[in-house]
Amino acid sequence: MRLKVGLILILGSIALWAAGCQRPSRQPLVSEAVLPPDIAGTWKAQDSPWKIVVSPDGTVSSAVIPMGVVEVKPNQTTKLEMKDGSYSTFKAGDCVVEYTPTTRELFVSVQMEEIHIAFLDNVIDGNSIDRFVGPVSEDGKVWTADWITVFDYGPRFPQDANDTFGGQLIFEKIEQ
Repeated sequence: MRLKVGLILILGSIALWAAGCQRPSRQPLVSEAVLPPDIAGTWKAQDSPWKIVVSPDGTVSSAVIPMGVVEVKPNQTTKLEMKDGSYSTFKAGDCVVEYTPTTRELFVSVQMEEIHIAFLDNVIDGNSIDRFVGPVSEDGKVWTADWITVFDYGPRFPQDANDTFGGQLIFEKIEQ
C-alpha cells in the first residue's frame, strides 16, 4: 500500500512539474512601442494636482503627485525646499504605461519608492503606488481613469490592507 501511495505521489509530482504552474504568456501592451499622438502628451486631472506626461515612446516622462505637489521623474530623486527651509525628498521608482488600441484603454502606474517630507517638527516617511486605468476619448482630449492608490506613510497615517483609496479622475489633454 505504501508503495502505491508513494508511486501516486511521485507520478502526481511529475505531472505537475511537467505541466508547470505557468501563467499564460502575455506580452506588454506597450513597450518600446510608439503611442499614437492623441495618447502621448500631458494629462492634467480635473480638481486634483495629478499631472502625467506620457512620452510617444510609451514611457512616463514626469508626474506631479499630490503628496507635496511635486514633479517627479521615473527612477530619480527630487529634492524640494519647504517653506521652513528644510528639505523633503521624493524618490520615484518605475512608472509603467500600457495602451490597448482596440479599446483605447490607457494604463499608467506611478511608483514612489521613498517619500520623506520634513516640515517644522513633523516628518512623514513612506512610499506609494498609484494606478490609473480607463479609456481615452475618440478625440484624444479626455482620459477617464479609475484611480487606485496604495500607500504606507507610517503609523501616523495608517492604511488598512482591506481598504482601497482612489476613485475616478477625469484627465484633460493640455498643451505643454
